[in-house]
Amino acid sequence: MLKNKNKTKSRKIRIKSRKIRIKSRKIRIKSRKIRIKREKYNKIGGFVNQQVINMPYNENLMETINTSFAPIFELIPTFSKDLIYVSFGSKLNETTLEREYLDMNYYTTANVNAAYQMVPFFLCSNSHPRQNMLCDGRPCKVLNIVIDIFNDEEQIDASKRYIEESLSSKIELDAPLDTSNITQIFVNIINVKDGIIQAAMAKGQNPFTVEEQYTFLGMIADTLCKKARENNIQPTNLMVVNYIKFKHANPAEAKLGTDVSKTLEKNMTDNGYENSYYEWLAYNRMVFYNCIVLKKYIDVVELGFAFAKFSVFKGSEKNQLKIFELSKSEFKKGEEKFRDILKYVYPIKNPYYDMVPETGYPEDRFNNFCYSLYDLMKE
Repeated sequence: MLKNKNKTKSRKIRIKSRKIRIKSRKIRIKSRKIRIKREKYNKIGGFVNQQVINMPYNENLMETINTSFAPIFELIPTFSKDLIYVSFGSKLNETTLEREYLDMNYYTTANVNAAYQMVPFFLCSNSHPRQNMLCDGRPCKVLNIVIDIFNDEEQIDASKRYIEESLSSKIELDAPLDTSNITQIFVNIINVKDGIIQAAMAKGQNPFTVEEQYTFLGMIADTLCKKARENNIQPTNLMVVNYIKFKHANPAEAKLGTDVSKTLEKNMTDNGYENSYYEWLAYNRMVFYNCIVLKKYIDVVELGFAFAKFSVFKGSEKNQLKIFELSKSEFKKGEEKFRDILKYVYPIKNPYYDMVPETGYPEDRFNNFCYSLYDLMKE
């Protein structure tokens, strides 16, 4: 009997000890949250306006696009001399990168760049590109359109919060970025996606391979381009970026990613905006993780890596800051053509956003949004 009492007493002590450890852990977690909170700057300004458009499904996809995008079409004329930035697939899915994508020798932060996909640093009014690359000699306004599948309002709110936190983070920035020049619209296409899947199943089709999954996005791009053309928006003032990439793609996802890329590129090209269409390199080249590339040059970038023509990145392929430390003289003889491809590669996240090209304002540019990596390189 005494033995059982001792066992019970010992068990109570262990439980009490475990509770103390749990309480201690909670205190540490709470303390860490407080520290993280203190590592945020006070946000500068705020968006001119933020709006959410929830697109309904309609078998006539063109009709649902025209109806849902009506508020955007009304805004476009007021941005005819300003900047329009459109992102496909840029929402916040996860907050940190796995260790396999990080090189601890160059480790700075494991945070994903979803905030900068939605709002690249160069859109913000206090970034040096915005201060130096003006619209008709005046500060540029920005119409910022985020198109993605959001499960609910909570996921949209999470993306909004992540933008605010990332653009005012002391860990990543010397000073907070200012979004007071940006009008932001989230376009939620989840109802259209679900409608396409249900319609395909009703017809006995594979819902994940039907053409509407990607042609629908092409129709959006086509419509936006036509509205931009109607309002005389120059290709240099429009940027459409495809962030629809899959980390570990299954065959259906891989095909969808390829089809989306081809469809968006075709529609942009058909409308005369081929130099306005960019893609994210995703996780394939972590040194370019925070960059987008003019689509027509992505294959050349991949070719350069395949044939070791970017020798300057050898040994630092996962160093995300390497791109801001490059100089033109580092490239070996025979690599000049691949070095020049960096004229079409643009950072979306730049902790040194006060950087200005040594050679001054680039005249032969493809856009009025940002300096290229080539522009930022030392001689």
